[in-house]
Formats: sequence, C-alpha cells, structure tokens
Amino acid sequence: MISLERVSVQRHGVIVLDQFTHTIHPGQSVAVIGPSGSGKTTLLETLAAILPVHSGNFSLSDLATKNPQSNQRLLGYVPDIIPIWPMIRVDECLELFASSLGLRGNDISNAVTRSLEKVSLHNLHGHRIDTLSSGQSKRLLLARALLCEPSILVFDNPYSGHDPAGYQIVEELVTNSQITGRIIVAAFNDANISENFTDLIVMKDGRKISGNRFKPELFTDVTEWQIRLKCPASAADAAKTLGHLTVSSTIVDEDYLLCNLATHRGPIEEALATLTRAGCPVATCTYDPPWPAQVLQALAYE
Repeated sequence: MISLERVSVQRHGVIVLDQFTHTIHPGQSVAVIGPSGSGKTTLLETLAAILPVHSGNFSLSDLATKNPQSNQRLLGYVPDIIPIWPMIRVDECLELFASSLGLRGNDISNAVTRSLEKVSLHNLHGHRIDTLSSGQSKRLLLARALLCEPSILVFDNPYSGHDPAGYQIVEELVTNSQITGRIIVAAFNDANISENFTDLIVMKDGRKISGNRFKPELFTDVTEWQIRLKCPASAADAAKTLGHLTVSSTIVDEDYLLCNLATHRGPIEEALATLTRAGCPVATCTYDPPWPAQVLQALAYE
C-alpha cells in the first residue's frame, strides 16, 4: 500500500506538491491528470524517491523493509524522456542497473533475460544501444523498471514514444495489475486514458482536487457530459428524441449528433435506452472529448 498524508515537496524552495493526501492499495492502477505545472511529475518523482518529502508522511507501509536497497527494488520508474544511454550493449546496460540494485551473479543474468523477454527485446540483447529505434529505447526503459519484478510501477506519460509492441505491453501491465496485485501510478499529459485503469486523480497547482474510481458518474462536479452519437441517417430524429435529456445539441450531419447531457438526469446509458425505445438506430456513442478530459476541464479550469 502507498500512503501519502499531507505530503509537501519543494523544488528550489518553492512548494510544488502541496498537502497531498491519498492511499493506493495493491491491484489499483491510478491515472493522474492535470494542466501543465499541476505537480504530476513531482508526485511520481516523490513516489520514486527521486525527490525528498519536505513535510507530511509518505510510506510503502506493507511493502517496505529496513534494507534501503530492497526498498529500491519495490518500485520501477519509467520516465517520459529517454535518457542518454552509455554506448554499450543492451544486456550490459541492464546488468549495470541490476548490479546497482544489489543483484549478484546468476540473479543479474536471470533478471536481464527475464525483463528483456517481457518487453520483446530478447533478440536485441547483444546489440549496441545506439542502434535501437526510439520505440525500442522506450521499451528498454520499461525493461529497466521491470528488472526486479517490482510491486509498484510508476509511469510518466506511459504511452508516449512507444511503438505498437510497447503500447501493448503497457496495456497488459495495467490490465494484469488487478490480478497480480501490482500498484501502477501513471501521469498523463493528455486525457486519453485506457479504460483499464481503476482510479483517476485530478491535480491543480500541486494539489489533489479530486480522486475517485475510474467511472465518470462518480465525478459529480461535472454538470453535463458532451457525447458524440452516430445515428445513421437519423441524427435529426435522435436530437428530437433526446430533447428532454440534453442541455444543447448540434446536428453535425445526417449521421452524427453532438449533444450535452445534463448529468443530473442520469448516466449516458439512459440516453441510449431512450433512443432504443424510440427505434432510433445508434451505431456508436462516445464521450467527445474523452470523459477524463471533461472532468479536467470542469475541475482544473474552473
């Protein structure tokens, strides 16, 4: 379990994480969103012990030990930016990191082999790092984070820079976390978040302004949802049918309808049920923009 209680962090004497309180349990995957400068990366670097806590209490209560090196193995951190790697082979690079984490002998070679297989780079273990593509380099960052099979994974902008293989690996890690009990915390520069996440935190000015399970109906500060409906050749009919549920609606063309649903009238499913009862065809129904972006707009920019 990760426990933060009134945690504050400073950079150059300025408070950048302010009285942050939150608890994350095993199996939870938490997406963190907020405008630029809201403290997302600071939160991640605090969790990864890169930045010291100025005040408050931060603990990995049921995971930590008295051995600092063992505690380093609990958490894998994947930054957004690919670092300048030393000009050595892929396996040699990971061996150096494994050694710095206290692994020795066969444990090093086993950890390197295992982590490269998990990110589909096992066939490149003897290649020089400067021959890797940007997507492969991003997967190497992920392999580094997975060396000691950590109980906690921390991602800064998790899907950025990944090739399709890397994207799929991250997706699987998030999906499997609920089964394996691994904690995942990921900060997003946008709000295009996979539905596989279990929780959502919204930040502003270094503070947590909202946090809940990853379900739009739980973010009650949003007064209306904007959705895009595809109703083949029936957009005008759909607009009339939903008139009592909508705050406003815009017919894009004969197939597409944009409408704002008043949240106090019930979830988006009610609108779909109303259209179905009226015999109006619905091919697709999506939040537009994605609902976390609408939460961010309602909370962070008010």
